[in-house]
Amino acid sequence: MHKLILITLSLIITSCSTLKNLDIKGVKEKESAFKVAWNKNQDPIHQTGNLPIALNSPLIHDGILYVGHNQGYMKAYQLDNGKEIWSKYDDGAYHSKPVIYKDWVIYGNAKGRIFARHSLTGKAEYIVDLDASIETQGVVYKDRIIFHTRNHKIFCLDVNTGKILWSYKRSVPYLTTIQRASRPLVYKDKIYVGFADGQIGAFSLEEGVILWERRLSTGNKFVDVDSTPTLFKDSILSGSINGDLVMIDPSSGQIQRRLPYKVSRAPIVHKDQLLVPTIFGEIVVLDKDLIKKNTINISKVPVSSIVPWKAGLAVSSVGGEILLLDDVSFEVKDHFQLGHAYSGVHGELDMGENYLAALSSRNRLYIFK
Repeated sequence: MHKLILITLSLIITSCSTLKNLDIKGVKEKESAFKVAWNKNQDPIHQTGNLPIALNSPLIHDGILYVGHNQGYMKAYQLDNGKEIWSKYDDGAYHSKPVIYKDWVIYGNAKGRIFARHSLTGKAEYIVDLDASIETQGVVYKDRIIFHTRNHKIFCLDVNTGKILWSYKRSVPYLTTIQRASRPLVYKDKIYVGFADGQIGAFSLEEGVILWERRLSTGNKFVDVDSTPTLFKDSILSGSINGDLVMIDPSSGQIQRRLPYKVSRAPIVHKDQLLVPTIFGEIVVLDKDLIKKNTINISKVPVSSIVPWKAGLAVSSVGGEILLLDDVSFEVKDHFQLGHAYSGVHGELDMGENYLAALSSRNRLYIFK
């Protein structure tokens, strides 16, 4: 018995000595495509059971991350380390994304005010009151900036002074709407924008005269045309969560084609293909002739954003994770859990300078490297 024990111990010692002398390389874990460079908890003070939901989006520009904090502050952070550069109190939550013009950052808040601030200092260049929540990112074109507000109104301002050049008020008879708004598209001096009554309209840039309007969605409720119109092969694509994706002649408004997809956000053009995010948590891949090539199941809830990221596509939904898809096969390569039962991305992801920014609906800001 003692001899057997000695033999066993000898074998163990010999094995350990052999392993020590071997040049063994440890197996490295695959580095995540969603490596968090830094993050912030932007949850405002609230009563238990009354969760504040973030609907706005961050913006990356020239080494700075701009994002609204729903306690009423616009904040600028150093992109690489999260150090706060400036913070300005605007007295209202945010429902949209800032935009850069020259050395200004321009944005609106839920109390209907437009702010133009110096991007490096936060100093106010002008503040304009539009009387209703600003629901879209401003669209800058030829020294003008266009906004869509909660009360179905389009404003065109002089981007240098904030002077209101013209406005258009849409009468929407429906009581049941999504309470979102379509970001305008400007193309060849015309403005294209969807409305909560199921129609899309075209306006002249100079005077705001309506040139044509076309109904895209029928029904009695939730007919909103909320997705931003998309330019595709000299046509306009737009759709509703309760209707088809429609191809339109931008000059006449004539409907050229209907596609049976209920869009959650604007389709994007990627490698001569059209990626259509749907309310059913899918991305439908169409070729240049709008023939369906693939359907990728992302989530059980609407897709909210698609941006290029690390030789793939970062995709968010109003559910609890962000996915990385291979941009050829569309297979899932990686994912990031947002970490809260009520988390999702209701705004947009933003990518720039090798960073990806996401603001979850639970007011958690993530910056990925």
